[in-house]
Amino acid sequence: MKRNLFFAATMLLAVAVSCQKAEPLAETDAANAALTRAYDMTPKITIYVETNDVNPLNAGDYLLSDGTPYASIVELFASNIHAETVGGIVRPTLYLNDKMTNLLENGGTEKYIKPLQDKGIKVLLTVLGDWAGIGLANMNDTQAEQFAKILAYAVEKYGLDGIGFDDEYANYSTALVRGSFGNIITKLHGLMPADKLITVFQYGNCGASQIDAAAGALIDYAYTNFTPLNESIGIAGVTKAHYAPIAINLGTAYSSLTIRRYGANTKTITNAGYGAIMHFNLRTTSDVNSTSLFSTIATNAYGQTVTCENGNRPQDWTFVPGGFTISIDDVQ
Repeated sequence: MKRNLFFAATMLLAVAVSCQKAEPLAETDAANAALTRAYDMTPKITIYVETNDVNPLNAGDYLLSDGTPYASIVELFASNIHAETVGGIVRPTLYLNDKMTNLLENGGTEKYIKPLQDKGIKVLLTVLGDWAGIGLANMNDTQAEQFAKILAYAVEKYGLDGIGFDDEYANYSTALVRGSFGNIITKLHGLMPADKLITVFQYGNCGASQIDAAAGALIDYAYTNFTPLNESIGIAGVTKAHYAPIAINLGTAYSSLTIRRYGANTKTITNAGYGAIMHFNLRTTSDVNSTSLFSTIATNAYGQTVTCENGNRPQDWTFVPGGFTISIDDVQ
């Protein structure tokens, strides 16, 4: 009898102790879940930051009611496609301009990228043409292979979450190569870990001659050109779940009427199962305060509101004259 009483008392004590120990674990799990929700929200919010004059950390200052970030993805706009000639052969390079360089080099990732990632935000490097005569739409297979390797190398080197493509300003000096853009996407997808992202701004050479359905199916998110609502997906292989039919230019202040319209459109695309909403050119709150717009979108997408912790973080890194170039030689 005493043995049974002792056993029962021991079991009760063990249960009490285990319950006491479980509480911190539950808190940790809740915190981890909150970080996961920052990217798992649908539709996902993408915010492009013009790094020539805006601190990317500002994008992480906008928080939903539950404390998770408003942004799911932050795109650093932008690195550039340049070229070099070696032994008479033109090879693509990736160029970080004088203002972009120290966001990634010389400890920049620890200060400007990792804090966003620690909040659960995915940080991508946007790739853009730069009047160099070479771009996403005119690379031969060798050049596409080289450029994909350079991009995968940059993602690993800087601890980024993927690459965003924008086919503008290339000033193509040679004939377009059919399928070049899609070839780069396919090769890059094969070189990066499975959890890395590829996005495409639906502008420029995104037609079937450049991105076929097989390559389009590898795009995580395709963004429409600037419009309050465009449900027409212009890239083969991209489904509604991987498409942003709303693309907002944050460089201008919007009236309350326009903000309400964006809210209504957000409800429409959320109910229809579209995957993302794109915001371009985040400004500081002292320049253009987008909190009301963000809050209206969040209300219609998630049933939450948005507040801003700061939004006026300065451009406080030093510029590097001449910038920084990554070539295929750096990769090999």
